[in-house]
Amino acid sequence: MRTFFLSSAIGLVTGVISFFTSVAFLCFVLLIAGAINHNHPDMTLTFKVALPVAGVAAVCGFVITMVRSVRSATVDKRLM
Repeated sequence: MRTFFLSSAIGLVTGVISFFTSVAFLCFVLLIAGAINHNHPDMTLTFKVALPVAGVAAVCGFVITMVRSVRSATVDKRLM
């Protein structure tokens, strides 16, 4: 159960960090594209794109942590 909660926490943190990082990156990209084209881009696009990115990052962080924890527990049991 400890492994599940640890993996959930790491997945949540990964999703939050990924969300804010992708929003910041996309804001810069849209501002540069708007400056090149001389228009004002729609900044709500950043949130629409950042939500799926954060969801995928959270799931990947959860799965990777869960697999690594289970594998290390199995290896530790074999060594005993």
